[in-house]
Amino acid sequence: MNGYFTQIPERLLKAAVRHMTAERSEWGAAMLAELENLRHPAARWQFALSCLRVALFPPPQLGRQNVMLKGLLVTLTAAVLIGFLLLRPETGGVWLAYAITAYSISLFLSTVFFGQWLLLAAVTWGVVSKARGRQSFAKVPPALRHWGRRWGRLGIDVIFGLFNPVLYLTILNVALPLRRPEMEWWFAPLHALACVLLVAIWGWRVGGAAFKPASRAARIGLRVLLLVSLACLLAFAVKDSQVLVRSGAVLGDGNPWTLLLTALILCPLYLMPAVLLCDYLRATTGQMTEPATDQATDQPHGFFLLAHRASRLAVAGVIGISLVTFALATQRRSDANVRKLVSKHAAAIQSAAARYDVDPRLMAAIVYVTHREQLSPFRDNIERLLTSAWASRVDSSNVLNHALDISLGVAQIKPRTALTASVLATGYTPDTLPEPAYADYRHVEPVGAGWPPPITAQTVLPSPLPVPTDQRTAAQMLINAETNLETCALILALYQKQWEAANGEWSIRARPDILATLYQIGFARSKPHGAPNSNAFGTRVREVYEQPWLGELLASPK
Repeated sequence: MNGYFTQIPERLLKAAVRHMTAERSEWGAAMLAELENLRHPAARWQFALSCLRVALFPPPQLGRQNVMLKGLLVTLTAAVLIGFLLLRPETGGVWLAYAITAYSISLFLSTVFFGQWLLLAAVTWGVVSKARGRQSFAKVPPALRHWGRRWGRLGIDVIFGLFNPVLYLTILNVALPLRRPEMEWWFAPLHALACVLLVAIWGWRVGGAAFKPASRAARIGLRVLLLVSLACLLAFAVKDSQVLVRSGAVLGDGNPWTLLLTALILCPLYLMPAVLLCDYLRATTGQMTEPATDQATDQPHGFFLLAHRASRLAVAGVIGISLVTFALATQRRSDANVRKLVSKHAAAIQSAAARYDVDPRLMAAIVYVTHREQLSPFRDNIERLLTSAWASRVDSSNVLNHALDISLGVAQIKPRTALTASVLATGYTPDTLPEPAYADYRHVEPVGAGWPPPITAQTVLPSPLPVPTDQRTAAQMLINAETNLETCALILALYQKQWEAANGEWSIRARPDILATLYQIGFARSKPHGAPNSNAFGTRVREVYEQPWLGELLASPK
């Protein structure tokens, strides 16, 4: 065992030397020879670890230190900004709303006034000229041309290859009518594939230089990644074209000139990333197919955003942040802390339960299971950050309100679910509300076929949310614990009334597991019948419901 233990430093150093650049191979051989002369295990380990650190993170050579300092400065700035957003989520949420709104307005203006077409023409000219071996924009001063090639191209990559796709996938795709029910069977996998490709491409651009980007396997993998991304982009273009044509037909505006103008306005948003992907595909058969020397330098080159050394630091940083995030996300409150939370809101739970004639122990059990087994303090900060962005009056168009639909408050209720419950409490469904109230409920959760007029007529109850109200107001009201718990009680009472109205023998008042299941799965999937089954959440809620401490804390229903 001791002999094997003393051989580990040599093996580690040999592995590091094998991955070193050619210009440092002699130094690595000298370090291995020096290690052979050391016999004491502690000395061998100390020397090997020191050499390993230098091999993995060699000191920057003269003229390259500024590059590393700039990269370190950018990394620290990003870390400070992310930390501030999480530590001050209310302020950070307002900043997030300002940033998204300002970026969306600038994108809209440049798109409507055909500014994207000018940029597309300039980028296409540069790409075609480079492919033909000619120098584009020869009349531009060299300094300005160099700046444009380096930083201008990077800015275009970030805007059209990162910001726009993220904005599309996370916000616009939810807020705008870009999804149709008959296309959902293939759009959901396409959406997931787009998210994976986006992470893969930018992960490879940031950290790819840390490995062997000039190897045959890396080149083939990169080429496949770019080809699949190009095909995915084409699929989104086809899908959105179909949605555009069908929406025009449904709205009665089938004017071909209107459709053509809309298509011309939106085309650069699809053509620009396509041109960029084609340019990088061409590069995979050109400069990237040759043994790259930029891997051995501290200068970023081509597809990669960071140099060899900086890329290693970035990869290490991403791994560290991922581990920390995973640890924070998996952290759960202790049983004692969650019981204190339930005890803190016991009076509000009893008051809400009495108002809507539901079991307070069921409400308390839902709160307990949600906070003990599903939430974490880390998610609380994320929730507050997104809610601040959501409820901010910066977003006057309510675009963020449709996209950031997350569960809020003590009982974890989505604002759209609360809006749907408030409408059902009036005896209507969202799609039967008369104008102008209906306009505020076009994007709420559907209620499905389980709420016909004979049933909704028997579910009239007072609602803690006024009807009509908007999603911003609903989000602000759900942050209040009393309003949140009253909404929870209203939702449970609606399910009780729905099942009793369908058939008096199907009452679920004494079935906390079924009520908790319905509370989680939503109104659309609540279809009364005589043999309901609970899911895992409902089963766990019933287990907590039957625990003695809840009986001591809350009076049993009479």
